[in-house]
Amino acid sequence: MADSRGSLVSEVVLVVLITVHIVCCPFTKVEESFNLQATHDLLYHGSDLSKYDHREFPGVVPRSFIGPLVLALLSSPAVTVLKLLNAPKLYSQYAVRAVLGLMTLYAFVKYKRAVSKKFGSTVGHLLVLITSTQFHFLFYASRPLPNTFALCLVLLALHHLLLRNHSQFIWTSAFAIIIFRTELCILLGLLFLIELGTRRLTFCKALLHSVGAGVTGLGLTVCIDSIFWQRWLWPEGEVFYFNAVLNKSSQWGTSPFPWYFYSVLPRALLCAIFLVPIGLWRDRRTWTLAGPALLFVVMFSFLPHKELRFIVYVFPVFNTVAACGLFFIVQNYCKWRRFISLTVLLASLACLVFNSLASIGFLYISNHNYPGGVAMQRVHHLTPSNPVNMHICVAAAETGVSRFGEVNSKWRYSKAENISVDSREMLAFTHLLAEAPCSHFYQTHVLLDVVPGFTRVSLSLRDAPLVIQVHTEPKICILKRKSQITT
Repeated sequence: MADSRGSLVSEVVLVVLITVHIVCCPFTKVEESFNLQATHDLLYHGSDLSKYDHREFPGVVPRSFIGPLVLALLSSPAVTVLKLLNAPKLYSQYAVRAVLGLMTLYAFVKYKRAVSKKFGSTVGHLLVLITSTQFHFLFYASRPLPNTFALCLVLLALHHLLLRNHSQFIWTSAFAIIIFRTELCILLGLLFLIELGTRRLTFCKALLHSVGAGVTGLGLTVCIDSIFWQRWLWPEGEVFYFNAVLNKSSQWGTSPFPWYFYSVLPRALLCAIFLVPIGLWRDRRTWTLAGPALLFVVMFSFLPHKELRFIVYVFPVFNTVAACGLFFIVQNYCKWRRFISLTVLLASLACLVFNSLASIGFLYISNHNYPGGVAMQRVHHLTPSNPVNMHICVAAAETGVSRFGEVNSKWRYSKAENISVDSREMLAFTHLLAEAPCSHFYQTHVLLDVVPGFTRVSLSLRDAPLVIQVHTEPKICILKRKSQITT
């Protein structure tokens, strides 16, 4: 009974933390744009594909509609109520992200319960404790990325793997790979091969379910996505060809080979990274999960273009290993010499406190990272008049603007690109969201407001106790055309 109460409390804490992340950072960036816009269009335009955002802004590569379809279906009751209450569409964005966060949390709780059965209930509780003090997993849990949809399936696949439900593991893995992220064939494929090599999974069963899951997953994504994209395609296949074969993802920046190891994993795991070696040392069972996860990061490091979200799937795995390490400390500290046991225990508590403080700092920085979304919200308060014809610059569109932010049905919103600053076409807009500095607009427009955005973090001992300083600078300008200007 006490254990079930503890589990319930820890799960409620995770719900609260995900909610805090959504409230503090409600807007999304360009990499989340497709799934968010597609969910909006499914909820507000239904079968009228001509009004869908991807028809005008398809992006560099096509993405699957299956994730947005599931998200729209699950969030439709809440959005319907908001429509009946005539609430701003931005509230629907909160609802959609909350549903996605709950989807991720559901998958994580399933994984945690499997960890509890495999390694013990205390390790499961410590896994939740460690995860609760970190930033990135909870931050990405509600963000409409292909990686987040894949993360839900990866967590469910690991749940089935730990419980030796091999058929469910194969089907869940196949859907994650074929529909959302093909690179997961490395991580999930290695786990699959381990099960085959140890003969916990028979070859005939593996072949039967692999073929069935592969054909079903491929048929599902091709049939559904071909309808929305109006041509025959396998979206994730085209993404894989673009990124891995053509290696064009490097156009968006490159990082050194060990970047995931010296930058991403320390930021994501924080102090828990020091518990991972202890967990690997004290519980050899953790190698079954940690080995493939580590090899996945190594192999993925060969791609020049790197982002933290690309390896978000391994964070719960390494946290599990860290939980095993912390469990060893909690279980044995009283057996050591008093000085050693006290030092180790205080160090462990200090790590969790440090994680929590660092996560608060990360959240504060992220709150300043979406100037486009803030500007979109602010312009509606500054400009109550109708009608308004507003142009949204690329910088604003990439840092928070979405169709959920188009809260005034009488306004016209345009994200048209490659329009000259001094052209008649630009002067046709009554309002602008323009990238700062925007002094070149001052002859024809009035500056209403400027929205700052995050630039850097600095350390200054002279400003103690606030030795860490977060710096911002003007990012997005809100402009109104001068009344005497004619188009």
